[in-house]
Amino acid sequence: MKKILPFFLALLALSCSNDDPPKDSLPKATTIGANTAGCYIDGKLLVPKDGNTGFTGTAYGLRYYYGNYFWPNKEDYWQLHISNNESEDNEFGIVLYIRNMQNGNGDYIVGQSNGDFFDNGSNNNQVIAGINKNGVNKTYYSSDESGIITITRSDLAYGISMYSGTFHATLYYKDDPSEIIEITDGRFDINSLTLNQ
Repeated sequence: MKKILPFFLALLALSCSNDDPPKDSLPKATTIGANTAGCYIDGKLLVPKDGNTGFTGTAYGLRYYYGNYFWPNKEDYWQLHISNNESEDNEFGIVLYIRNMQNGNGDYIVGQSNGDFFDNGSNNNQVIAGINKNGVNKTYYSSDESGIITITRSDLAYGISMYSGTFHATLYYKDDPSEIIEITDGRFDINSLTLNQ
């Protein structure tokens, strides 16, 4: 009986640990269209989390956009939004913006942000982050040569668009340039046909 009890307790502990919900973690850097993304902002993990807008339905935590002239030669802007929309208290996110992707796969040096997106975005690549710190919403901009977005896959074929890459950047608070944050270990892997479905 003494030998059976420790075995039973170990089995019970193992089964309980399998019931624990998995903690958020940074996804692997893949190029398979897994619809994953994430990074660390000053050491705090950001992974996409959907939220509910109440009016229009789901506020997706992972979205991408491109300009009217992006197809077929990638001559217009491309941007990716990674955000935590799960709750207002934890809401924060990041936007990656590439002015054009004509060079295909490779490094895109981040430049000075103008704080705008879409057609009004900067004439160079940029990164913008929004963070709620102690109940105060703060916006951070990239500056010249303050980071790199590396595209490792950019496939455009038969209506499918798949993009994978990594990124890192140092951003400054737009109202106080002496306050900076570090974006590290960034990665994304998206497939337009299956994203947010």
